[in-house]
Amino acid sequence: MSRQPIILAAKDCCAFLEQEGHADAIQYFLTTQSKNNIFHFNVSKEKRIDESPIISFNYQDGKWYAGRYVGEAYFNYKGQEYQITITPRFGNTQLFHMLEEVFNVRFSESNQRISKQKDIQFIIKKIIAFLWLNMLSKANKHGLPRSNKKFTYKGSKIRGRLNVRASILPMYTENNVVSNYWEKTPNEPILKILKQAYSILKYEYGLAHIKTSRAATNALEQLFSSNVSTGYLTENEYCKIVYKNIYKSFKPVVDLSWDIIRRKNFGNNNSEDTNGVSFFLDMAEIWELYLKSIIKKKIAPHGWILRNDVIQTYSNKDFKRKLIPDIVFQKENNVLVWDAKYKRMEYAYYDYDRADFFQIHTYINHYDKNFNVIAGGLLYPLSKEYSREVAYRNYSESIFGEGQDDTQFFIDGIELIHIDKESVKKQEELFLDRVHLRISKDSIAHV
Repeated sequence: MSRQPIILAAKDCCAFLEQEGHADAIQYFLTTQSKNNIFHFNVSKEKRIDESPIISFNYQDGKWYAGRYVGEAYFNYKGQEYQITITPRFGNTQLFHMLEEVFNVRFSESNQRISKQKDIQFIIKKIIAFLWLNMLSKANKHGLPRSNKKFTYKGSKIRGRLNVRASILPMYTENNVVSNYWEKTPNEPILKILKQAYSILKYEYGLAHIKTSRAATNALEQLFSSNVSTGYLTENEYCKIVYKNIYKSFKPVVDLSWDIIRRKNFGNNNSEDTNGVSFFLDMAEIWELYLKSIIKKKIAPHGWILRNDVIQTYSNKDFKRKLIPDIVFQKENNVLVWDAKYKRMEYAYYDYDRADFFQIHTYINHYDKNFNVIAGGLLYPLSKEYSREVAYRNYSESIFGEGQDDTQFFIDGIELIHIDKESVKKQEELFLDRVHLRISKDSIAHV
């Protein structure tokens, strides 16, 4: 077996640089990969069904292309070790920027510089550990989750409420009475998940080397001072967790913790592969969460409210399906409907996917039955310069361009040609200004 692995590298949604002679190895990798190796931050199980392959073959140019995921994997094929490496096509700076926006955290410049020298797997694990720590500290504003637990007390005094039925016999035989009382105790399922996740993050994600804030340190001290068993929690117990209103802020960090626990073993399905590391982030998921966050900040002050809809269709039929639009905002009876697409967009004819157009028009038609749909469309990370000419070619004043309604339809996004932070922020602001002008003045003349 060769000591040095053959590296097959690509940027997400782009062709692999060196693939000649390795087609069989790539095909083997695809057949042994599990979608459980894809890490999710906060997307419903229904949407995960639509996951695309990590790598796919393009019959137009006869090349293998990376999908929308970034990460690394090692595998053995016919005695040769291979390393699949997929990095963000817009660079780590944009990845950090999106994560900062989504999770309301700030990665220090020193962390970003160090990360550039490390492999993508190291970066991903470090990011997850950092985000987990920040999410825990922010969720802990009212202390760790507690729940009321019923206890029974038997003695000569009453503690809480007297249990008359249970006291009849002890009162005559022991001169005691039975009473019931309630106490607030740590929520065992939640704290058990958090403890298990911390242990994994500490030893496998480098959490111990991350500088913690005072709030994070306080949350960890509370976590490990609580008297909770360390037994394994089942999937069914996790799904049954109920959050009181005061502790709802813990749900994101608990969901992230459960994903960390489930993915403790990152090996692929090849039993011969002792180095089988396979761990990927879904950039499409991060892109969607990022767009939701920045658009909400821009238009929420003007009365728009973000909706999270799961629409059940044909509920009593064998072909029942759920419609889950990515981004929906409502203001009174007006609605905005967008789908976030983390695909290549250079304004070439083949960049406009037919299935994506059918999907977004289905969403718009559904809302149009009960609401006034102001605008809808597809939002991409743009790989070419956005101009007024591009805006005109990618905008329609009505659905299907027939002029029979006033629902605007457009293709737009954020230009990410330049990867420095200042340029990214500028292009983000230009995109938000275009969106706001369209939905408020209903005219491309203002774009």
